[in-house]
Amino acid sequence: MHDLPISDRRRDPDRRDRPTSPLTRASLFGVRQYFRRETDKRRLRFVDRYSWRAVATVITVIILSLIDASFTLKLVAIGAASEVNPVMDFFLNLGAIPFLLFKYALTAVGLLSFLVLKNFTYLSGKLKVSSLMLGILLLYAVLILYELSLFHRFESEMLLR
Repeated sequence: MHDLPISDRRRDPDRRDRPTSPLTRASLFGVRQYFRRETDKRRLRFVDRYSWRAVATVITVIILSLIDASFTLKLVAIGAASEVNPVMDFFLNLGAIPFLLFKYALTAVGLLSFLVLKNFTYLSGKLKVSSLMLGILLLYAVLILYELSLFHRFESEMLLR
């Protein structure tokens, strides 16, 4: 037993031998935010608490997604752009509300899935899902900047006419 590093040793009896009451602090609010043991880090495990950074990333991406949707609606309305995604174009043709609802639902479901799977890795442990979440945030930020440049370009063209 003493061959294991201190962080991998158990001090108390295994609590999983008896069922957890549904009214404990742990079952209501969660306790696991990360894994202590190296063996647990190598297996596919879920946590029941999320870091402020992960939650902030999800909220920020949802906000950026809604900004993107409103910019898209405005750019299409003024004729400065068109929707290139055929699925989103379908919903855009149904109207602004279906477009916004579908965009929000698609983004929210995807991000919540990423949040639940944030500790999973791909490419032999080289890429974490949490890193993909940050990548999506950066892509949305770049997209917003691109859309702002489209507004600026359209405005400049209108002044020249």
